[in-house]
Amino acid sequence: MGVAYHKFGGSILKKFRVGIIGCGNIFPMHAYPVMEREDTELVAICDNKPDIMTEQSNKLGASGYTDYIEMFENANLDVVHLCTPHYLHPIMAIEALKRGIKVLTEKPMSIQAADAKAMVDASIDNKTRLGVIFQNRYNPGAKLIKSCLENGSLGKIISARAMVTWNRSDDYYALSDWKGTWEKE
Repeated sequence: MGVAYHKFGGSILKKFRVGIIGCGNIFPMHAYPVMEREDTELVAICDNKPDIMTEQSNKLGASGYTDYIEMFENANLDVVHLCTPHYLHPIMAIEALKRGIKVLTEKPMSIQAADAKAMVDASIDNKTRLGVIFQNRYNPGAKLIKSCLENGSLGKIISARAMVTWNRSDDYYALSDWKGTWEKE
């Protein structure tokens, strides 16, 4: 297996070999940007549902796995994206970090604070990067609030309240085997 290189800003850099675990609703938001970037190559896809994994791996030209450990052992990854149910993020992230694989996980990074700390500790202990998706921090409203807090135009903040008004229909939960469950989300 050859190593792909590309030129970036006058320097020659190694192309990052990326794997994605989880082919659910958020999967395209990770897969297509990885495929469009010059510095990344989507080499592996993993999902515990063989039919979905096969469909996506064939469609995108990546190796397919139903076992993430097998993917870690065989795909020679630099980075893995975790697009799995929340309760699996710590287990998968810590295993990847121990193997020196960089991790980008969907939010929330875990459902227990102790698990989040264990993920950060694994990143530090193994000198490997851990990133968590928080895409809404760049929305205009979030940027405005941050700016107002930083420049003091709101004065001293003594309390705050936030409301998210996204609609999550019954189908959003009914079509998932883990969303909206106490033990998994």
